[in-house]
Amino acid sequence: MKNIFYTIICCLISLTSLAQSDFDYENPDGRDPREEGMHQDTTKEQRNVPRHRLTWKWVHDGVYREYYPIDTLQDGIQNTNLIFKHSVSNTYLGNFPSPYISDIYILRPRGEDFLPLDRVRDYIFKPEDALDYNTTVPFTQLSYFNGGGRGKTEDWLDVWHIQNILPVWNAGFRYNLISSDGAYSYQKSKTYNFAFFSSYEKDRTAVSMFINQNMGHYNENGGVENLADIRDTSLDAKVVGTRLAMEPNNNVMNFNFKVLAQYNMGNPKEIITPIDSVTIDTTITYPMKFALGIKVEDNRYKFQEETVETNFFDTTYINRQKNADVINNRKYDIDAKFILNEHPKYKYLPGVYAGLKFKYLKYEQRVSLDTMNNIGTSKYTGTYLTAGTFNMDTTTMFNFDIWGSFCFAGEYSADYSLEGKIIQYLNKGRNSSVTIHALLDNQTPNHYYEQYQGNHNQWENSFDKIHAYNLKGYYKNKRLRTEIGIAINNTKNYIYFDTAAMPRQYNGNLMVFTAWAKQVFRLGRFYFDQKVYYQIVNKDEVLPLPELALHSHNYYQNRFFKDALGFQIGLDLFYNTSFYANAYDPAIMQFYNQEIEKTGNYPKLDVFITLNIKRADLFIKYEHVSEYIGNRNYFSAYTYPINPAKLKFGIRWNFYD
Repeated sequence: MKNIFYTIICCLISLTSLAQSDFDYENPDGRDPREEGMHQDTTKEQRNVPRHRLTWKWVHDGVYREYYPIDTLQDGIQNTNLIFKHSVSNTYLGNFPSPYISDIYILRPRGEDFLPLDRVRDYIFKPEDALDYNTTVPFTQLSYFNGGGRGKTEDWLDVWHIQNILPVWNAGFRYNLISSDGAYSYQKSKTYNFAFFSSYEKDRTAVSMFINQNMGHYNENGGVENLADIRDTSLDAKVVGTRLAMEPNNNVMNFNFKVLAQYNMGNPKEIITPIDSVTIDTTITYPMKFALGIKVEDNRYKFQEETVETNFFDTTYINRQKNADVINNRKYDIDAKFILNEHPKYKYLPGVYAGLKFKYLKYEQRVSLDTMNNIGTSKYTGTYLTAGTFNMDTTTMFNFDIWGSFCFAGEYSADYSLEGKIIQYLNKGRNSSVTIHALLDNQTPNHYYEQYQGNHNQWENSFDKIHAYNLKGYYKNKRLRTEIGIAINNTKNYIYFDTAAMPRQYNGNLMVFTAWAKQVFRLGRFYFDQKVYYQIVNKDEVLPLPELALHSHNYYQNRFFKDALGFQIGLDLFYNTSFYANAYDPAIMQFYNQEIEKTGNYPKLDVFITLNIKRADLFIKYEHVSEYIGNRNYFSAYTYPINPAKLKFGIRWNFYD
């Protein structure tokens, strides 16, 4: 009862304020005052230098451009764990970074072809995450965060640099390193990636390129040995016993190379596109174009045991002394399409496109429990027809994007996907809108579920195709900072890991209903940013989910010393109701169902102060201060507690020239 009482009190604080606009009415541009107040650009210092930073992504590999802002806002910098930037609730191993799965079903990824990447997806950087840039002056962003203290330290270094080499040629790189000793023994984790990207646009030709490598190393401790050491004592985390002590580890490698080339055809026309309230983009458009995308991906997963701890694992099939389970994967995607662009004069005349896509996957892995000649190769191909129609003109009140694919040859034959979204804007300023998103899907199960031979896990399955029917709709008001939505997800032949950590297929219809609301309330200089998700599933023994999950972000904000110093002080509350959160099998780096004990119903509370001085943002945070309030039942996955209270600090510095 105490936990529920504390949670309700913290959330209801925001209801004492009015749900008023988060924008100053005196602001003629309609910009968010938090951005205006907390972020200062060097354009105020050197007005004689024309400068802009345009950022976009080519949707559907070249069909149309969608613009994105560069993240320079101070708000939210203290939320350093990437999985909680993406989802308000997660089942994870307590450490950052560590394998995880989102507790919000609609926020789970659609699934990587190489399934182990799903467990670490938010820590890696892939071509679909990359953007194209046009920066008239070089832009560099340097971020460094630290916390935990000696023996438990957590470090995160993130460096970006982007600049135009020529007016038509941009290039940049990113280096990202996350390293953590972990609060508990044998828990050290490390991920890093390095990426180089470049884009070139001149006359009729546009080419973009991306190349990078992701690496992840995760020591496995099997969770704590005695749950009472967490709940009933105040032992230092490093002396709490863990179920594994010989440091088996999981290792993931991911390499990506992608190039997207476009050639425009027909008579050109000049189009002026508003990017935001102060920026416009003048581009030359053509009636039609040809786009070709080529992607190469290499993956490697290895579970390594220098010493096999047979007392932890129920079975040991291959070696009781030393072992390494390895899966290698290579993937090729070739996507060619012909595109008729939207008409620049007749705004509601849509664009259309059609093309062919070829997909090739190769797996090399152990295919039997024999100790000799046990490595096999599996190859999968699919040739797809792709097509779509779209009207995403940023000056119209109605937008839509509908696309689909059908595989007519190869091992993925008869797979299909039909997906689309429509957006109806409700006013001329396009500040409010209603969006409907729908999906009809029929897919071959991931190869990982079909066959696996490891030291402690082995299976061979023949699963039916997975059918999905999903519908999502939401209302969004940028001016009021409101979002309200519902989603219905229906999956037939859903695949999951059962209580024995074995893949199983549920042949019935698995249905998940989700409702959510996001609202920023403002009372003077006080802000109350609330995100709430409500979920119901018809088979929680197949798919356990918390019924309610929320993030309550509350702070006071102001500027001092003639606006030279931005200041925030506040608290973050994360909470989800109790449910049978997954257990975790370190031998396959996968979460699986358990019905032994519920976790949740525990409010995790962080307090923070952030400062902004010109182009530098700084924060100091005491994370998990709620360890000292109420009970100590702070488990995420079964037997895995979240990190105890710790002090963190960090800085992010932007350089624009």
